Amino acid sequence: MSLSIKPVSPSIRLCAALALACLSAAAGNAAAQTLEVRQWQGTNAVTRQPEQVVAVTTAEWRSLWSRVGIEPPIPLDIGRVQAVGIFLGGRSSDGYAVDILSATRRRDRIIVVFAEHAPDNVMTAQAAPTRSVASPPAAASFAPIGTTASLPPIPFRPPGPPTSPWAILLLSRADLPITVEQRLFLH
Repeated sequence: MSLSIKPVSPSIRLCAALALACLSAAAGNAAAQTLEVRQWQGTNAVTRQPEQVVAVTTAEWRSLWSRVGIEPPIPLDIGRVQAVGIFLGGRSSDGYAVDILSATRRRDRIIVVFAEHAPDNVMTAQAAPTRSVASPPAAASFAPIGTTASLPPIPFRPPGPPTSPWAILLLSRADLPITVEQRLFLH
């Protein structure tokens, strides 16, 4: 069986190029698109429960701001925008905040990504000193009976007034569902 390859006509090449251009344009629309966002944030909401709330009606907009404990700063432009409230819940001291990392449109939904910002001197986990593999293990890994072991001091943040950090975003789109995602670790 022999296979022969015929040359491709210029019109077929043009159709293939146009099809490839349409596919790449469609793929570009599926990529993330940054949205216009207006943001308010604070450290002391009335609500002490962690939650994310979406508002698309005037009643929901007012309810969102009632969680903060103040009147809405502007009216909601129904049908053109929607809002997302992110409430971290009660924290034992000051210095916590909501960091909005992004608000983008991806395919058929809006993705809002945030992280909790903690104070710099909050207690953090520390790695124990490591020992070389070549060195022999210590004879005793515990303090001798009848003695007290001393440990290095643990960093501690003195308690301040309790807070309840929050952020409210006003998004320039009202026609797509919203997903709120939290990133746990930043560095």
